[in-house]
Amino acid sequence: MIRILLIEDLAVVRDSLALALAMTGDMELRCCSSVKQSIQMLQSSSRRFDVVLLKQRIGDEKADELLSIANQNGLGRVLIITPWLSDLEHRRLVSLRVAGIFGKQRPLADLIRAIRDVAAGQTWFDRPPSNGRGSNGALTGQERRAAELVLEGLVNKEIGGRMGISENCVKAVLRRVFQKKGVHSRGQLVRVLLESPLGAQPHSDGAAQGL
Repeated sequence: MIRILLIEDLAVVRDSLALALAMTGDMELRCCSSVKQSIQMLQSSSRRFDVVLLKQRIGDEKADELLSIANQNGLGRVLIITPWLSDLEHRRLVSLRVAGIFGKQRPLADLIRAIRDVAAGQTWFDRPPSNGRGSNGALTGQERRAAELVLEGLVNKEIGGRMGISENCVKAVLRRVFQKKGVHSRGQLVRVLLESPLGAQPHSDGAAQGL
């Protein structure tokens, strides 16, 4: 029997996944709603979990402490479930010795297979799908300018004023930047940009008029 610890804050997701995994016949699932609670459960459990399932948002460091404790004490192999990751975030998690990264857009049958592989001592690493648009993280001049202004600490209204576009247009530009850089928040974007600088490509505020 594969013992699984699921860390998920949404009750409906926990219940649905528990029901689905119970039908496999070879999986036993325990659930908790936070990393803090999961660490307590891992440390207090008399039996080792084979796989720890953790939902991870891009740039979120909540897995770091859990991975450290699980790896150091042999309490379970961590399988990250995430929408998609930038190459930088992928490398960071691999360096933390995560056992697998699973794309949440994949079907349940694939997740079951990934769990079995990880429980058996193998690894499972999904790569973000290429959509043919910005998949290499390259920013347009307009997107680069918006990112630079985020680095300066400006809010959307101030960025719009600098670039001569509306606040809604700024939001649209930043959404594209987030997608290309594999992040979900300004803080995560700043971190990625500091670790992988934008470079010295020329930009022009006037390029923003196209939105």
